[in-house]
Amino acid sequence: MSIRDSIRLFGPAWIALLADSDAASILGGVSTGEEYGYKLIWFVLILSIPLFVIQEAVGRLGAVTNSGVSKLVRQYYSKRVSLLSTVPIFFVDFFTYLSEYSGISIGCYLIGINPLIGLLLFFTLHIMIILSKNYEITEKILILISLTMIISSLIIIEPKLYFTKDIFYFSTSKNFLFFLAVNIGAVVTPPCMLIYQSSATALKYSELSINKSKKVRWVNLETLAGSLVTELVIVFSEIIGTGILNIDPTNAQQLVNALNQFHYIFGIILISSGFLTLIVVSLSSAWGVLEALDKNNYNNVIKIYIIESIPAMIIIALLSNNFSEIFDFVLTLLSLSPLVIAIPAILIGILIRNKKIMKEFSYTKSRSILYFIMLSLVIIGGIIGLLYL
Repeated sequence: MSIRDSIRLFGPAWIALLADSDAASILGGVSTGEEYGYKLIWFVLILSIPLFVIQEAVGRLGAVTNSGVSKLVRQYYSKRVSLLSTVPIFFVDFFTYLSEYSGISIGCYLIGINPLIGLLLFFTLHIMIILSKNYEITEKILILISLTMIISSLIIIEPKLYFTKDIFYFSTSKNFLFFLAVNIGAVVTPPCMLIYQSSATALKYSELSINKSKKVRWVNLETLAGSLVTELVIVFSEIIGTGILNIDPTNAQQLVNALNQFHYIFGIILISSGFLTLIVVSLSSAWGVLEALDKNNYNNVIKIYIIESIPAMIIIALLSNNFSEIFDFVLTLLSLSPLVIAIPAILIGILIRNKKIMKEFSYTKSRSILYFIMLSLVIIGGIIGLLYL
């Protein structure tokens, strides 16, 4: 594949996967590092495998069919089934808004901006991007934000990685299993990623005169790269947590004191990760619900955005002193998110095996078995989260 074709195809998978390392995941990673040090890094890195397997499937669907997941489910099953698999994701996305706005507020405090002013500023920027009606511009902005987050993470990280006897630690304690479930939910199954990658891939690839073999090959490569990089960003957040013991990561003033001169950079990480995910969530919510209803038009996209975003911002503005409670709730929700994506993910696994839909790009029997094994492990993580609430 030529460099020119790679540049033209680049974007959907990368953005979907980097949105995985959102503000909640960053702060959750800090909490994990604070609690367990380096002991869960091995687990986070292993999670790149199911993350890649599941996201590659949705990207392949979008690349081959030029349709998003919700549209495909509606076409090959029914509108009712599509809504049943999509509406729970819509509600989870609303609570994701809360965590991202919270992360942005904390980040603004860390870089010296009044959190309420910061909320209004980034809410306005969010509106401007959504109202642009231009996915190409939106995608370029998101790629730039993702690079800002990655570079900031590399700057703040110090050479702290070293091997200890507990680096492959495992425990059956309730607390440890809950952290495992939270990491599975945060790393592998943010629901917006499924919708965004399939729909964004379909939207972009349908306008590119590149043969489908190259498109599918690129989906594979870009999803792999995104899976690895997003896991490393979360690992970096856990490493940061090892150096700031006995603080509340949602308390901005405590973060300032613990991070010293690095609090500005950590603020940039929180803002960029939160803002990137805000846009991905708003687009995925609109695409998911409206494709399920067969009413995907610009005016309806704006309505969905208003329904979710404005109430979330107001809630955060009113509860700006209770970020800890918000994030505790979001972490609990993350531990259960594998159960939320179970139905759409199962349907994706069935669709990707259908030769009438996927033609020569359908999954083989062995690839399909691998997909469902990975999905089963993720769902087990959700069950663990449910048991240890």
